[in-house]
This record gives sequence, structure tokens and C-alpha cells, in this order.
Amino acid sequence: MARLGGVAVAVLLAATAWLSAPARAQAPAQPVAVPPATGAAVQASVVMVEPPLIDFGRVAPGSRHPARFMLRNVSGAPVTVARAMPSCKCTDVSDVVGRTIAPGASIELTATLAVPGSPGQKDAEVLIALQGIPGVARARMQADVTMPVRVEPAYVDALKGVQEGEVRVASVDGAPFRVTAAGGKAPAFVGFDPAVDAPRAEYRLRWRAQELGSPGLPQWWVVDTDRADCPQVPLRIRHESTGSRFDPGRTTRFWFVPESIVLAGRVRTGSPVELRTTIEHLNPAAQGRVTNPAWSQVRAMSVPGGEGAAELVSATPRGDSFVDLVFRFTAAQGRQGPMYVPVMIDTATGQGAVFVAATVVP
Repeated sequence: MARLGGVAVAVLLAATAWLSAPARAQAPAQPVAVPPATGAAVQASVVMVEPPLIDFGRVAPGSRHPARFMLRNVSGAPVTVARAMPSCKCTDVSDVVGRTIAPGASIELTATLAVPGSPGQKDAEVLIALQGIPGVARARMQADVTMPVRVEPAYVDALKGVQEGEVRVASVDGAPFRVTAAGGKAPAFVGFDPAVDAPRAEYRLRWRAQELGSPGLPQWWVVDTDRADCPQVPLRIRHESTGSRFDPGRTTRFWFVPESIVLAGRVRTGSPVELRTTIEHLNPAAQGRVTNPAWSQVRAMSVPGGEGAAELVSATPRGDSFVDLVFRFTAAQGRQGPMYVPVMIDTATGQGAVFVAATVVP
């Protein structure tokens, strides 16, 4: 379990920008308070965040987890909360702005961490500022988003010219299972022959960059299994072309897809399934302000290339920043096996893609 150093966190008035926590990748666990390390130098003790870090351990994809922090004034003068800002929109925070904390007293700060639908470590924090005191304090949360089949590492690391690597694929409950595909192709097993060896609870798979996609790499490498509770496990592909360069049009159309993959599970060829995704407002030039309200006007969804069809069912705004989409996806007649296809989202300000992973059965 990770630990956060420092006995007390100095709370200082919010600076010019709120920093985003890095993304960290099954049944929800009880939160465990992680105590601070001892012996760390304290620059200026004003408010102590207790606990400074809450680790939820392994959690289910798409789940929500409440956290409770206490902000304790360890100084000799009253202090007032000027701002409490989550590092990402995946976190809801209670309203503590304007509350004054007397010397020796505490107030409660609650936050809820919403984790993504894909596996991996997830971090978030609440940045707290006080009136008249420079800087910020941090109330941190973390979780390990885990599916019934766990892959380690939870990504394909093809950065800086790396051309191949291996991942470990294992069932969390220790039950034997089969890996039926990886990246839409026959798995490249290490030390295992599916023609002669019995199914196992753990495998090693090799990936090669030249086999991941052409001409550009996809954002996800999907491992298919025969488990009913985990037909697909997505791994993010880390490469220079799959980050900010992957979707260059997102700033001009003022939105992006925060979770760019939708797992459809097993679907029947020619039979529609109802899926969900979300688009999120983006306007860094205006510091997040909405300057073009048309960004949220979703017109249609479609599948290019004849591999299937998509029909928009509903587009529901959620505040000023999100539009939740429901759509029907149908794999083309005759299509069978693993598929990973773009579904285009057409809005009044432009088009962007979300990717559907499915295992198509007759």
C-alpha cells in the first residue's frame, strides 16, 4: 500500500493552477486510511488533513467510493477555507468553501471517487486553499480498478521505441480459463501451448508493436477470454501517437471521450446491443469555460467501414461538462470473433470516435 509522507500538510492559498493527479489503474473494498510517514520535515503547520491518503484497494470498474477526511487547524489562529477543488471531474466534493476552522478544531470534508470502466491504478485528490495563506493542501484517494481477470502491467508500454513486451494475465479467483484472442488475433503465449496444455489460471502473453495496428497504433489492446464474467480485458497502449496526438480535433470541436473504449462483451451477429458512453467538454484556451454551446448537440452515431451499425438512442446533458450517450450497436451479419471498431459521434461542432470492443458469436 502506498504511503504519503509528511505529518502535517501545510495549507497555503491556491496558486495559479490546480494540478491534475496522474491516472493510476473487485468487489469494492472498505477504504483503508494510510498513515503518513514519520520524520518528514514540516514547513509550516497550519491545517492537517486526516488521513492524508485513503486507499480503497481493489475496486470494480465503473464503481463509486466515498471518502471522509478531517481538516484540523493546528495553528493558533482561525482559518477560512477559500477553495476545495478536485483534481479531476471524476471526484465529487462536499461544500466547505467559506467555513472557518477555529484553532484546534476540525471540519469534515467528504469526497466520492468515481473510477473508470477500464482496469488500472486511479488517483485523485482534493486541493484545499485557505484565505490569506499561499499554497494548497491535498486530500488524496487511490484505487486499483480490477476485473475478474487481471493483467499486469495493465498497459502495453510501447514508448520510446520499445517494440515488444510481455504481460501476465491471471484470474483473480484462481480459476482456470482460456485466453481466446489478444489484439483481435491468436494469442502469442509464452511457455504455453493451447493445443496440448490444459487451461490455466495464469498466462504470459507477448505483444509486438508491428502487430498492434497499421498505419498507426490503436489506443487499446484487448485480451479476450472465455469467462462469462470477463469476456474482454482492455489494456491501454502507451505510445507517442496514442496520447494527445491521437485525437487532434478535440480542441476545435470542444469535446473528447474521457473513456474511449466501450466493452460490449459477447454479442450476436446482426443483433443490436445497447451501450453507453460519455463526451466531456474541453476548452483549454478559455480555461474550461463554455464558449460554444453547440458542442453538446449530438446528432448521430455511425460505424464506418461496414463492420456494423450504430444508432443514437439518447443524448442527456449532465451539468455544463458532460453529455451521456446511449446507443445501439450491431455487428454486421457474418462478422464473427473479436472486433475493435470505431463508432463515430457526430455533433454540431465536429466528429470524434469511441471504440467498441466485442466478441461476436453466431
